[in-house]
Amino acid sequence: MRKKISVIATSLLLYLFIKEVNSRYFVLNLSPSMEKGLYFLRDVDELKKGDVVVLNIPLNVKETLYSRGYLPKNIKTLLKEIVAVEGDIIDIAHKKLYINGELKGDIAEVDPRGRKLVSFAKNGALKKDEVFLLGRGENSFDSRYFGTIEKSEILKKTILIKEF
Repeated sequence: MRKKISVIATSLLLYLFIKEVNSRYFVLNLSPSMEKGLYFLRDVDELKKGDVVVLNIPLNVKETLYSRGYLPKNIKTLLKEIVAVEGDIIDIAHKKLYINGELKGDIAEVDPRGRKLVSFAKNGALKKDEVFLLGRGENSFDSRYFGTIEKSEILKKTILIKEF
């Protein structure tokens, strides 16, 4: 009986340790908006275009993400790529997103189920601590729909370790 209790206690402690280590150092992405896989989390030093980052779900779209089933309620963060930084020009014309004159994608008016989408993206140059984020998947819910993000809202940078 003691051995059984010891095994259970050890297993529980090991599970809690692994869970804590994983949430601190790794994130698993199963969303099609970015490459599916295991990402290593790094502290944010400087942020530049091309960095893939983790951020809390912006408050202005949290209810939409959960109520429409885009994400389960236990998911609290998003994984996106920085595509524009201070001084870059965002231009929205004819439901298309341009950054510094280069076409970056469409801005959908409805989601795949026909529900109306609202774009928070604004035309103009990004300010000093702003970044614009995009996912790499076709229906990514990103800065086109929640707007620019302050650099201080970025929690971690990532490195893709294993894609699947």
